[in-house]
Amino acid sequence: MFQKTHIILFICLFTTVITNAQDEKIPTGNLATPQEAVLQQIYYLQEEHYDLEKSASAIVGKGNEVTEESKDITIKLKQILDGKGLFLRIDLIPDDPDYIDSTSGNPVYVPFPKEMPHIYLVRPSIGKDKRNKAFENYWRYSPESINMIPRIHKEVYPLGSHLLLELLPKGGLKILGLKSWQYLAILVLLGIAVLFHLIIWRLLSIIFKILAKTKLGKDHFDPKVIEKIARIISYMVVAYIILIFVPVLMLPVGFSYYLLAGIRVFNTIFSVLLLLNCVELARSYFEKIVENTESKSDDQLLPIFIRILKTFVVIGGAIHILDVFEVDLTALIAGLSIGGLALALAAQDTVKNLIGSVMIYADRPFQIGDFISCGEIIGTVEDIGFRSTRVRTSDSSLISVPNGSLVDMTVNNMGSLQFRRFNTLIGLAYYTPPALIEKFIAGLKQINIEHPMTMNDRNHIYLNNMGASSLDVMFLVYFNTIDYAENLKIKEELIFSILGLAEALNVHIAFPSTSVYVESVPEKKGQMPDYTDEELKEAEQKMTKFLSELKSKDQK
Repeated sequence: MFQKTHIILFICLFTTVITNAQDEKIPTGNLATPQEAVLQQIYYLQEEHYDLEKSASAIVGKGNEVTEESKDITIKLKQILDGKGLFLRIDLIPDDPDYIDSTSGNPVYVPFPKEMPHIYLVRPSIGKDKRNKAFENYWRYSPESINMIPRIHKEVYPLGSHLLLELLPKGGLKILGLKSWQYLAILVLLGIAVLFHLIIWRLLSIIFKILAKTKLGKDHFDPKVIEKIARIISYMVVAYIILIFVPVLMLPVGFSYYLLAGIRVFNTIFSVLLLLNCVELARSYFEKIVENTESKSDDQLLPIFIRILKTFVVIGGAIHILDVFEVDLTALIAGLSIGGLALALAAQDTVKNLIGSVMIYADRPFQIGDFISCGEIIGTVEDIGFRSTRVRTSDSSLISVPNGSLVDMTVNNMGSLQFRRFNTLIGLAYYTPPALIEKFIAGLKQINIEHPMTMNDRNHIYLNNMGASSLDVMFLVYFNTIDYAENLKIKEELIFSILGLAEALNVHIAFPSTSVYVESVPEKKGQMPDYTDEELKEAEQKMTKFLSELKSKDQK
């Protein structure tokens, strides 16, 4: 607090030195140049040189009668300049009697073309011939400007604050550039500001909380965000009140300029914060709504839309702050365009990732909440941003995958499954009798039918292969679920049922093995042993019997 006080006092002293340095130049009274006319008007409104009639002559022009109305206009113009914190640099005003405005081509000078374009000085013309127009040898404020001054004065001093100008004292002891009554007025204004802040904050908090509990806002709005919005609005209202009454204090122009600029920056920053919190409030509201929708596209679109909206709000606030400090935005944009090529080259990956995010939303290979597998990354999609997609893995770690790389990868979206599949081979020992194998397969089919989560119209349970060490039974069934954890649970239940069935039928599950049989070496005259005619006939009879039984079984 001590340091802040010293800074304020230093600024007051500095602005006082500037004002005194400006007063060293004395007007001649001939109003021959724009500089002379402006100097005449402000010089004789200083306390040590006060002469209202001489000051008003710059308003009406040389040789014209100074009226009470012109005196009032002169005072109001000075109050406008002080209230807006507009500092007139005499050395920058043209000192040429024949000065011509380059834009209009007329003898016109606008002291503040941006802040007050309607207030300007002219060199009055003589005669009606436009081609041979002659001009007077003096400068004055234009009649149009004189007519605009009362209206601008009300804008600078709104809500009747101009009435205080007549009530406040004109003199007083001056300390470090400020009068004693000005110090007192500043303290009173700060006290009123704090009081207004507390009242408005509490009042808005109560109103917003009541609205949040209504049918429209119930369970939709975040109470913390509502509290922040109420506090920010109270700060902005207080800043607006200070902005209204600071011109009344008639502070030194330099100090008033920086103070008003600081208040405008303060209001801009808090306007940005207000909009950002309103966006967060809208986000909490719409999140509750999209939770009840079946489509997940709105869940994916909402975070992207919120980020875009916040980005525009911040950019708009930054542009307004630059405008407050009178930064040439045209030159700034031109400079950015010059460096645009270098920026584009340096930001190729960023642009690629941005395009990738657009492609992800347009193509929709996955959505927030889907369980995906891409390369070595397996997990649940938590967020799809401008640059990257965040995936939560099974070990709870969060992996950010650049969107530009993600669109080029093969993505297995297990979150869009319609059902789950269980495919395995059950190897039976070779010595298992065929009849027992048939019983076992029938039992497997019955297991599939009895389980409540398997799909009876989608199953393939057959003796499928004669492997190297086992007779392989294909067990391919589908689960009526897409949940990964439930899928694992159903698999476990089926495996235990299969093992129980094998134990009940005394069917041995084979494991990879190699059997070595030692036989007598065939005779040299042939690789295959000889069979007798009786043995061949017996084998043919057995085959005929097996095939006939098989045929009758198929007919049944």
